[in-house]
Amino acid sequence: MSGIRLVTRADDAGMNGSANRAIRHSIREGIVRNVSLMAPAPAIKGAFDLLGEMQSEIDFGLHVTLTAEWNNLRWGAVAGDSVSSLLLPDGTFPYDCDELASLAPDLDEMMAEVIAQYDLLADIGFQISYLDEHMVVGQVAGLHDRLAEFAEEHGLIYNRALFENGAIARLPGWNGPGEHPGTELADHLAGVAPGTYLIVGHPTGKDEEMQEMRLPDQAAGEAAVDRNRQRRMFMDIEIIDYCENVGIELLRYSDV
Repeated sequence: MSGIRLVTRADDAGMNGSANRAIRHSIREGIVRNVSLMAPAPAIKGAFDLLGEMQSEIDFGLHVTLTAEWNNLRWGAVAGDSVSSLLLPDGTFPYDCDELASLAPDLDEMMAEVIAQYDLLADIGFQISYLDEHMVVGQVAGLHDRLAEFAEEHGLIYNRALFENGAIARLPGWNGPGEHPGTELADHLAGVAPGTYLIVGHPTGKDEEMQEMRLPDQAAGEAAVDRNRQRRMFMDIEIIDYCENVGIELLRYSDV
């Protein structure tokens, strides 16, 4: 036995149909055991349609989302104009945390949006067991402490707190997949000491929907290649066989 316990998490469910489908496949045919949900994103109800039936086997998390990083897929606040200090003039979220911080967002409005996102996911039908942050947004305006309080009040596991108390660690030395994702991750795990680690991916397909997606200063199609590799990191037969053969323990947050 390897002595490695691996919390496997797929982020950005609800972003679009490609992400939702890839995450479903990464669960059914791969090693994903946790799914982080983007409540403000346009395909969040579609995420429940594809993933909701898996709630007995997967932990779902509130992926606190106060930024919108894509050029051609924009979203704004679930709470709408009542949290205007978080929004750009066009009503969408800033592109990244630095831009969000430059707006000097009101902390109470940030938390009002967090509550609105949590309530939306519950109304859709998701049972939320953990909380994490899209683009590490907890670093903005002292939000981290308020998120910790919110998580405790709602009985949620807070991803950041697990790192702070030493319950989990980032997978040391891992910088993401290349051309052979499953083999690369398996080879990397072979050199890792026993412990409990988190690995995060953003699975999508390399389909027409993703070919059109662009991050700032990125050509069309680049995101599709990268995120399809992240899907394969969770699904390639090499990583599935490796986990089974050496006894990698795949964990939900609630197992930590």
